[in-house]
Amino acid sequence: MRTIAERHIAVRGFINERHNTTFGRGLFRRAIYNGSVELANPSQKYLIDLYEFGIWQHLAKTDYQIGVFQKIDAMEADEEDGLLLSWVVHYDPLTKSKTYVDGYCIFMPSTNEMYIEIHDPERGSDHSWSLTVRSCKNTGSGKPVFIATNVDLGSLQAA
Repeated sequence: MRTIAERHIAVRGFINERHNTTFGRGLFRRAIYNGSVELANPSQKYLIDLYEFGIWQHLAKTDYQIGVFQKIDAMEADEEDGLLLSWVVHYDPLTKSKTYVDGYCIFMPSTNEMYIEIHDPERGSDHSWSLTVRSCKNTGSGKPVFIATNVDLGSLQAA
């Protein structure tokens, strides 16, 4: 059984400036928020794209993702107004490569709650967190609109 870990994490969410724009015939960018997830010890970076349940459910491809979708669907998550979900992608800043890993993120804006799981043993990450989301006061281009963390952000960047 996995437990809530105390590994340092910082999640930053940004408004998706490209929301509802096209990237092909009949293909739209549907993520409401884009985000980054930074872990410390060892330092890793992941990306999230937060979608409404109805769109997110169709993005499940792997056996792991289908299992997570079935679990969340059984909890009747689609009836939760405003619920946003994402799969987790590892980001390598050196090669700029993005790789899906086993993991997901649930964000409930109405209660400012976030739950995130990342299962990436190849990179030393197998944790889950329940976080409180805080809105940012100074927003704008390139600045997050919300942050969720369990550590002082100055110490995470120094790690």
